[in-house]
Amino acid sequence: MSLPSSPSPFSTEQDKSTASSQLLSTSKSQQVPGTPLLNTGSATGNPRNKCALQPGHSLMDWIRLGNSGKDLTGVGGRIRPVSPAELASHNTQKDAWLAIRGRVYNVTHYLAYHPGGPEELMRGAGIDATQLFDKVHPWVNYDSLLAKCLVGPLQVDLPSAEELFDSSNPSPKSDRLREPSKAQELVRKSMENIANCITPVKKKIASKNEENFKGSPPSKIMQSLIQSSDLPVSISRRAAYTPAKTEKSTEETPPSLRHDWIQTSTKLTISVYTGSLANPGGCARIHEGILFIEVATDGWLRTLKLVPEAKLELPLQLRTFTESGKIEVSAQKAETGVWKGCGEISLGVPTRVSSPRTVECRVVSVSRVSHDTTLLSLTPLLGPVVVPLGHHICIHMPVSGSETNCVRSYTPVGEGWGAETEVSGALKLTIKKYEKGQMSPLLAELKSGDNVTLSGPYGNFQLQKLKAVKTIYFIAAGTGITPMLGLLRFMLGRSNPRCEQVHLLFFNKTEEDILFQDKFEEIAKEDDRFTATHVLSDATSTWTGHRGRIGKDLLNQVLGKVNCADQCSHFFCLCGPTDFTHSAHYLLGEHQVRDSCLHAFMG
Repeated sequence: MSLPSSPSPFSTEQDKSTASSQLLSTSKSQQVPGTPLLNTGSATGNPRNKCALQPGHSLMDWIRLGNSGKDLTGVGGRIRPVSPAELASHNTQKDAWLAIRGRVYNVTHYLAYHPGGPEELMRGAGIDATQLFDKVHPWVNYDSLLAKCLVGPLQVDLPSAEELFDSSNPSPKSDRLREPSKAQELVRKSMENIANCITPVKKKIASKNEENFKGSPPSKIMQSLIQSSDLPVSISRRAAYTPAKTEKSTEETPPSLRHDWIQTSTKLTISVYTGSLANPGGCARIHEGILFIEVATDGWLRTLKLVPEAKLELPLQLRTFTESGKIEVSAQKAETGVWKGCGEISLGVPTRVSSPRTVECRVVSVSRVSHDTTLLSLTPLLGPVVVPLGHHICIHMPVSGSETNCVRSYTPVGEGWGAETEVSGALKLTIKKYEKGQMSPLLAELKSGDNVTLSGPYGNFQLQKLKAVKTIYFIAAGTGITPMLGLLRFMLGRSNPRCEQVHLLFFNKTEEDILFQDKFEEIAKEDDRFTATHVLSDATSTWTGHRGRIGKDLLNQVLGKVNCADQCSHFFCLCGPTDFTHSAHYLLGEHQVRDSCLHAFMG
C-alpha cells in the first residue's frame, strides 16, 4: 500500500501544460539557488529546463559510482521491507528515500547527479512518488538507474477496523485503501521473495494509454546513451513480461514456471522463476541459433526454447538466485541494436528426470588449497551448468588396467572459495590426493585444457528444510566440508528470515589439513554471526585449539544445550567419512536432536 499524498506532490495544470516538471530527468522552471539552468530539447521536441551538473556528475559517473562497490542503499545492501512510517522519516537532502511502484530507493547519493536538480527530486522524498513519476516521465527506466539504491519493498500499512469504520473520527489512513494501483500491489507481492535480486512483476500490467506506445522503440536520446556503453538497463518497453506458449502437459506436473526478459543494446537476458527455495539446477546452450534453457527442480525437468528475434552469440552466462528461485541466462547479441521483442518462447512438457546427464568439461584453472588438495575449475563445453546446493556430481575417468571407468563423487564448492581471479560460472571441485587412490592422483595431475567427463547432479537435499532456520550447525571432517560451503554462504546471505548464527565444527588431522582456513577467517571478521571451531586429532604442541575426535563431551562443550521444540529454528548438516557421519548422527540423537532437524551428506 502506498503512503497518503503529500499536500501538493503533483504539478499544477499550468505545470503540466508547459511540461516543465521532471522527477528523475528534468527540473522545475524555478532555478535551484546557485545552480544555472540549461535549456535543452526533449525527446518529443518540447523544450524543457535542466540544471547544469557539476563536473564528475554525469550519467556515466553515476554508473561508475554504482559499480564501485559503495553502499548506496544506506542499509548495508540487504534488501528488506520498508514501512510507510520509516519511509516518511527519510525526507531531507542528507537522507532522502522515495517509493516508486512499491519499491523504496535511497536517492541521497543520486541528488547531485539528477539533471533536474535536487529540489525537484526532493518533491518525492519520504512519500510514494509513483503518480508524480508517471505524470512527468514514465518512459525513464528508473529501476535500472536506481538499482544500486534499492532499499526494499514498501510494506502494506493497513488501518485498524476502528479507524476504518469510526465515522466520528475519520482517519487519513482510510484513504490508503484507495491509493495502490494494480501494478503497485503486484510488485509488492513479487518483492516479498527478494533475496539478492529484483523479482519482476508476475504479469504484464497494461495501462490505459498502452496502445499509444506499445512496441515503440526508445527515444533517440536513450538509444544514443545506451549504445555508447553497455549500460545495465532495459531499453525495450515491452521487456516487462512475455508469456510463453506452453505445450500440452501431463496430468501430474510440477508448479508452472514463469519467465521474463530484458535487453541492452548488446545483451539479452532471460530470467526463469521456479519459486522460493526451489533449489533449481539447470543448464543453457545455443544449438543451431536456438537458445535452450533446461531447469530441474524436485525431480522434474523442463526446457524453455527461445527462437530469438536476431542472432545470439556465445559466451552464455548463467546465474542462480537461490532464495528467490531465479535462474538468469545472458547471451550476447551478434549485432548491436534494440529488438522489438525477444523472439518466440515455448515451454516444453515437464518430464521426470530418469537418469543423470553426462557432460564433457574442460579444465580452465588449477589452484592449490592445501598441501595435498587442489581446486579444479571446469567449464562445460556446450554451455554453463548449475548444480543445486547440497547436490554432487560424479567424475568418470578411464584407469589403466581396468575395462571400466573409475567413478568418484565430488560436490562443487560454489562461488567465492577460489582465488580472486577465479573463472565466474565454472564448476569448482576440491580434489584431495590420496597416494594409494585410484583416481585422485590422476585428477591432481590435470592441467588447463584437459577434458573431463562429469555426470549428475545427484542428491536428495531439500533447501525447503532451511525455510524457518535461524541457527545452523555444520559438522564436517576433511573434504566433507565441501557440501557445506555453498550452504554457508547461502545462510549468511539470505534475508527472509535472516540467519542469526552459523556454527562450523571442523575436524582434521593437522593444522595444514584445514581446507579454506583463510576464507573462514575472512568471513568471521566480516560477519560476527559466523563461528568456526577447529578440532585436530594429530595436533602439534603449538596448537591451542580443541584436540581429539568427535564425542559426546566435545559436542556438549561446543554446542551447549539444543532443544528440539515443535517448531525448531535450528538445523544440523553432517558430512565426512562414513564412520564419522554415523557417529555424529548417533551423538546428536543422544543430544536430543530429532532426525527432522538434520541432514547427513553421504557418499
